[in-house]
Parts: sequence; C-alpha cells; structure tokens
Amino acid sequence: MDILYYLSVFILGYLLPFAGISKLFEKAGETGWKAYVPILNYLSWTKIVGRPSWHIIWLFIPIVNIFTLAAMAIELNRSFGKYGFWDNVLAIAAPFAWFPYLGFVKKDELSYKGPAHQQRKEYKAAYKMAVKNKDQAAIRKLEKERPFPKKTFVREWADSILFAVFAAHFIRLFLIEAYTIPTPSMEGSLLVGDFLFVSKLHYGSRLPMTPLSFPLLHNVMPITGGECYSKWPSWDYNRAPALQKVNRYDPVVFNYPEGDTIIKGVDYSSDYHNILKGTPRAQREATRQQVLKRFKNRIVTRPVDKRDHYIKRCVGLPGDSIEVRANRLFVNGQEPDIIPGVQYRYELVPQDNKSINMSYVDDNYALSIPSGPGKASNFRNISPLVVEQMLQDPQLAPILKEIRPVVGAPGYNQGIFPYNGELFPWNNHNYGPIWIPKKGETVNLSMDNIDLYKRVITAYEGHDLLIRDGQIIIDGQTTNSYTFEMDYYWMMGDNRDDSADSRSWGFVPETHVVGKPLFVWMSIGPNGIRFDRILKNAAQ
Repeated sequence: MDILYYLSVFILGYLLPFAGISKLFEKAGETGWKAYVPILNYLSWTKIVGRPSWHIIWLFIPIVNIFTLAAMAIELNRSFGKYGFWDNVLAIAAPFAWFPYLGFVKKDELSYKGPAHQQRKEYKAAYKMAVKNKDQAAIRKLEKERPFPKKTFVREWADSILFAVFAAHFIRLFLIEAYTIPTPSMEGSLLVGDFLFVSKLHYGSRLPMTPLSFPLLHNVMPITGGECYSKWPSWDYNRAPALQKVNRYDPVVFNYPEGDTIIKGVDYSSDYHNILKGTPRAQREATRQQVLKRFKNRIVTRPVDKRDHYIKRCVGLPGDSIEVRANRLFVNGQEPDIIPGVQYRYELVPQDNKSINMSYVDDNYALSIPSGPGKASNFRNISPLVVEQMLQDPQLAPILKEIRPVVGAPGYNQGIFPYNGELFPWNNHNYGPIWIPKKGETVNLSMDNIDLYKRVITAYEGHDLLIRDGQIIIDGQTTNSYTFEMDYYWMMGDNRDDSADSRSWGFVPETHVVGKPLFVWMSIGPNGIRFDRILKNAAQ
C-alpha cells in the first residue's frame, strides 16, 4: 500500500503536471525535457514567467513554497493568455489535469505571449503615455489589443475577496489560528470564554491530511451541519521543521484522539466511545452493534486533522512514567513543582457554631459554607495557592476549622483508560503508573498489558491486531513485543477534578498535536469582557 501511495503522489504531483508543462516549455522556446529535471525545471519556469532565478529559494521553505508555487502556476497561465478565474483555480487545485490539458489538448490553440508581468508592465506604460499625449487612436488601439482582461468593479471585489479567503485559509492552516475555550477543564489557567491565538509553527506546521475542505471551516458546515471536507485525497502525516519540541507542562492544542468516531447531536457523555467504555467488557460488542444500528445515520468517522480540538497541559513526554497518587501527579516518580493555575477540590469546614457566606474573587466561582456547627462546605475547585491565602486571611482563619482536599478512595471507575477494572483498578485520583510510548522503543506485550497499547497499535499506527487463545497476533504474525512508530504524550487539564483528559482516553499521538497557545486576545465572562485577561500569556 505504501508503494501505491507514493507512486500515486509521484504521478499526480510530479509526472502529470510536468508532462503538460514540458509542452508549454517548448512553446516558450525552452527545451521540453528540462521540465522533468528537479530544480532545472523550476529555473526554466522562472525564466518563462519572468521571475528572477533566485526565487526558487522560496520553494525550499515550508509553507512559503505553497504560496510561491500557486503564484508561479498563475503566472504560467497568464504567460499563455489564460487569465480566467477558473483557469487559475484549476492551475492551483488540479495541476495534474490542467497543465496536461493545456500542453496536449490545447497545444494548437495556445501561443506564448511572454512573461505575464512584463506584458502588463509594457502595456500600462504605453497606455499611460497615450493618455498623457491625449492620443485617442492609440488609446482605442491599446484597449482593443489589451493582453489581459479589463476587470469590472464586481470582478475586482471578487478577486480581492478570493485572495483574502485564500490567504486567511493558508495562514490558518500553517501559521496561526484562533480558538475558543468552551469548557472549564483548564481553569484557572484558561477560562471559559477565553479566545486564544495558537501558533502552528512552534511544534512544526502539520501538512494537511485531508487537503480538500471548505475554506476557514474545521469539520462542520454551518446551517446544514454536514461535514465540510472530502476524505479523498488523503495524505500521510508530515510536519514541517519545529521551532521547539513539546515541553513538559506546556499547554497544547491537539485533535481529540477519540474523535475518530462520533455521534452527531449527542453530548460528550453519550458519544460513541464513551458509551462503549462505560459498558462492562463482556457487553461491549453487543452494545457497539446496538449503537451502530440506532445511530447509523448520525455516526461520522473523521480523519485525524478534522477531529475536534482540545487544549490540555502536557504533563508526560514520550518515555515518561505517569502516576496519580491521592490526586497528586507524579512524573517519573517525582511530584512536580506547583503549576500556577492547577486546581483541586477542597472542603472548607468551619469552627463550631460558625457560618461563612463568602464570594470568591474570580467571577467564575462562589464559595460558601452553609450555617451549622462543623458542617462542611459544598466544595468547588480552587488552587493550593488560594487555599494558602485563605488560611492566612485574618477574617477566615479564626472561623475555619479545616480546609481538606477531596480525595477519592482507590478503586475502578467506569470510563477510565484502559477500561479494564480487573487489571487496572484506577480512577482519576489514583491512577497508574503508566508508561508513555516513545518512537523506536520496544515494549513486551502480554495479556496483562495489551489493553494499554491496543489502540496505539491499531487506531494510531494502523496495524491489524488479533487476540486468539491468549496469543497476540499483529499483521498476521504471533508476537510478544512491539516497537512504537511514533511519539506519544499525556495530557491533563489544570482543573484536575473537572477534566476529561488522558485519564479518560489515553495517549495523544504526535500526529494529533496542532499547536502552542500564545496569548488571550479576548475574554468574555458571565459579566462581560474580562479586560484584565486581554493579551495574557496563554503558554503559562
């Protein structure tokens, strides 16, 4: 399959376009065979369209090369008198069909008219001189012989809008994109209603895996609710060079790993994977068949780059060991320093016969202790730093008997990865230890740990896995080991007791990493705009 994939990419992306371009080279006075020789073909191309030869440097710069190729394709069109809107669209979107069409089908109709920009420059100079001299005959002659079409007011605006959409789409794909925080899983670092700019350059811009999609939309069409992309063609995962690696404790935007299969119109708890992993193991296949039957018209499978976006903090890197003990995170056996903004649930217990009615500073929280001797408060999520401040508050300290963290007892909770309570009796407060896969590392496989890595092997790395009579069979071969092909990460929300994160769905593959949050450009809370959060650094 890999050979067929790369062969099709070679034919569609190189052989067919340059077969047609070779014929255009010949019409422009260049030797046709140069079109097939890497680098030489682009040098000849720049000569034909009138660009300086050093412009081929831009073709070696990721992302910039996409814009450069688009511009060169349009200029090649114009050098042969093709100025139409759809001419340029086809040159950019379907060069494997357009240029062979020009070179072989239209070969007797096309003629080389010289470099497009040179034509325009000479024409405008002549027209300007005719107007200056008030030479009406020359003006009429130039109008008649115009080498490029005169644009109407509507066409000028249409071209401007098209360029703006095209530029915005590519900026969004490769450079920077705006995101909104919809849930409280990252509070109090990032709040619901924060609008972020996220850099796709920091971790390396991911090249589109489903390149044909409606501009500026992610996965759903407005109004109709249909998918806004085509699954064909589908490209392999590739990423431009990164400015930096994902660092431990970085906030990261990524595609939701379990977003490969969703049920439209249901909430998170009722989605496809959550229904299955909340079902006892013995009943999962029967439940899956029932779900497929019940929601057959609403189940959608999505490619990696069209899955919903999540933002969490990367607490585990490839090769790390993660453990949560009594709701405290340990990485490689060490408890990390306090991360600003990380929150936990606490109970506030008053002294006997004391009553507290207190509003927290932030507009997202209201902490209160109901009246009654020694009665605990309804706990909310607050940070250890806030607890320390409360203990030191001269108004609160005399009436608080205790501030105690809420810690669940060990035991299995349904829906906790890897969804096997017998072998992994874990919950959000007592989890692991679990080792995070690292590219090139080999793990011994057995029936005791296969649940940890089953989805990695099948869903993320594309292998067939079968368990028969206690034996593990991968791609038809019985084995007791596996070497990972990608790096993986462990993501957790800062609002530790109100976050669906890697404890719920496991590892995040490198293919799913989207970008690094930069700053909050707008923040809207229940009481309006939060001016104090505008331009706040989101990468802390």
